[in-house]
Amino acid sequence: MAYVTYDNIRPFLSNQDEQSLNTGIYNVLYATNFAASNSTALTRVKRIGQELDYYIQTGPKTASVSMTVIPVTGSSVNQLTGFLSLTGNSTSGCYIQVPDYRFDKCFLKSLSVSFEPWKVATANLQFDSYGLATGSGINVYASQEAQTGVISPLRGMAIAFTTTNFTQTISEYESLSFSVEVERRPNFEIGNAYPTQTSVAKITKSLQLEGISNMDWLSDYQPNTSGTLTVTMADGNTISLAGVLSEQNISIDANGVAKGGLRIVEEMV
Repeated sequence: MAYVTYDNIRPFLSNQDEQSLNTGIYNVLYATNFAASNSTALTRVKRIGQELDYYIQTGPKTASVSMTVIPVTGSSVNQLTGFLSLTGNSTSGCYIQVPDYRFDKCFLKSLSVSFEPWKVATANLQFDSYGLATGSGINVYASQEAQTGVISPLRGMAIAFTTTNFTQTISEYESLSFSVEVERRPNFEIGNAYPTQTSVAKITKSLQLEGISNMDWLSDYQPNTSGTLTVTMADGNTISLAGVLSEQNISIDANGVAKGGLRIVEEMV
């Protein structure tokens, strides 16, 4: 068997509740790393008069799939907004395939993405899988077409910040980070080895800006101040977060440049 190296393998991600593999641009993952593990809960039972121990399964089989990808964008697709669509309730989740392994019933657990000058924008994704991991092994994937529509931090992203009696467009900043954490509860029924449905218990979103140099300080800031941050990317797609202003800071460096920062947190239960 020939070695399967990074340059001849490619993972795919289906849409939510989609059961057929679609290798179009919406589903190809341009990953810089990929990791998966599969485990089950077993209890060792010693039986009198038996030389061999017996193991019984005391919990469901679960798998964890994590990856770092370069999200692509274009006139008809933006993978960041596609990833965000995986945060809601779902009957069967999505599936992840690395030919020829397939992880079924995958549910997004966390997503984080950051933008900084002169750095490639990457997204970290982690999934919990409650289905079977099937397949015959990792094989060479022949077709390796490239996608050039990467999200570049050098292209301006307009940010609108709105709160009570305060609206401002933020255009001068040094970094932007966005994260989503999803807490789920699988529903197990008698007679089924896998959950019949996995529902969302809580979603926590966070958007943080640092190095802001063209925004006024909120002098009447209170711990429960609500606000909305809307990020409009160069391709016209948007990411919006409406939550509580949990942090506001300001600093002055040795060159005398004042820079601020803020963080918005949104929780959905």
